Amino acid sequence: MSYLLEFNYLIGVICAAFGFFVSVLLFVVNRENSISKQLLAGVIFCLSLFSLSYGLAVTQFYLKFPHVWRLAAPFSGLMPALLYLYVRSVLYQEFRFRPNDFLLVIPAVLISINFLPLYMLPGDQKRAIILQILADKKLALVEIDGIFPQGLGILIRTVTTVFFTLFAFFQVYQHKRKLIFKGETDGNQHHEIYKWLYFLLTCITFSFLLLILWHFLAISNKLAFSFGISFTLAGLNIIICIYLFFKPRILYGLQGWVEKSSLLTKEAIKDQSLPITLSNPSKASFFTEEMRMGMSTSIKNHFKNNKPFLATGYKIKDLSQELKTPIYLISSFINQEYGKNFNELINEYRVDYITDLLNESPDSQNFTLEALAKSAGFNSRNTFIEAVKKKSGMTPSNYFSKKIS
Repeated sequence: MSYLLEFNYLIGVICAAFGFFVSVLLFVVNRENSISKQLLAGVIFCLSLFSLSYGLAVTQFYLKFPHVWRLAAPFSGLMPALLYLYVRSVLYQEFRFRPNDFLLVIPAVLISINFLPLYMLPGDQKRAIILQILADKKLALVEIDGIFPQGLGILIRTVTTVFFTLFAFFQVYQHKRKLIFKGETDGNQHHEIYKWLYFLLTCITFSFLLLILWHFLAISNKLAFSFGISFTLAGLNIIICIYLFFKPRILYGLQGWVEKSSLLTKEAIKDQSLPITLSNPSKASFFTEEMRMGMSTSIKNHFKNNKPFLATGYKIKDLSQELKTPIYLISSFINQEYGKNFNELINEYRVDYITDLLNESPDSQNFTLEALAKSAGFNSRNTFIEAVKKKSGMTPSNYFSKKIS
C-alpha cells in the first residue's frame, strides 16, 4: 500500500506543477488581457490546486503545516463558476464580465464561511482535527471541521458543479443550433471550438462522476479516498493541458461575428467610409455591430493612411494609444474579425506592404528581401520567413516572384 501512496503523491505533485505552469503561462502570454484565457487559466489553476491538495493528504504535510488545511476548499465552489464563465465568454465572444457575474462566487463564499472558524484556530487544535480526519477519511467528506450541518458542504459542491456544468453544456448545444455559419472556413473553426468545449465539459463531468463512484461504491474502504481523488484530478489536468498544447489555436475562440445586431443600417455596414464611433464600449460585455464597424473602420484607415506597422517592435499597446481604444477591445476585435492574434495581423500587413512596394516601385526590386523585410518592420529574418510561409505556404523568394506583376 505504501508504494501506491507514494505513487499517488508523485503523480499529484507532478501534474499539479505542470498545471500551475500552464495556468501561469496563459496569464503571462495573455498580454491582451483576454477574459477567456484568464478564465481558462483559473479553471486549470483550481484543478491543479485540488490535485496538489489531495496528493499531499497521503503525506505528513498537513500535520507539519496545519494552517494550510482546507485552504483549497473555497476554490471547489469557484471552479464550476469559472468553467461556466469561460464557456460563455467563448461562445458569445465576451471581453468583459457582466454586472451580475459576481453572484456566481456565492458558493465559494459559502464554503469559505463554513471553514472560517477552522481557519482561525491555533495550530495545535487544527492538528488534532486533521489527525482525526486522517484516521477516518470519510469524516473529510461530511466535513466535521466545518460549521455547517454535516454533509451540507459536500452538497453545495455537488449542486454547484452539476448546475454550472449542465448549464454550460446547454449553452454550447443551444449556441451550436442557432449559429448560422458565414462560410466554410468559419464553420471549420467553430467546429473545433465546439469540439473543445464538449471535450472539456465531458472530462470534468466524467471526473466528477468518477469521484462520486469512489465514495458511494465504498471503494474508499479498500483504498484511501484521497488516492482516487488525486489520481483522477491529476489525469484530468494533464489531459486538458495536453489538448491545449496540440490545439493552441482554440485559445483564439470563435472566428467571425456569430452574434448579429441591427444597430446599423445596411447602408452603413456597406459603406465603411461613413463616420462610425464607439458608444460607451466600456459598458458592454461583447461587440455590437456598431462597435464592430467602428473598430474595423478605425484600424483599416489608420493602417492605410499612417502605416504604423512599419515601425520595428510595433505592439498592440501602441495601436491602443494611437486609436485611444483599450487593449482588450482591440485584441478581442482582431481575434474575432480575423481569427488571429495582433502579431499575426501586423505581419500580414507587412508582407502585403512589401508586395505593393515591389509592384509600385521597380527600383525596390534591386534590394534584397532581407532589406525589404527590415523596411517593412520585421525585426528578424526568421520572423519574416515564418510570416510569409504562414500567409502563403511558400518561401519569400517564391512568393514575391509570383506577386510581382
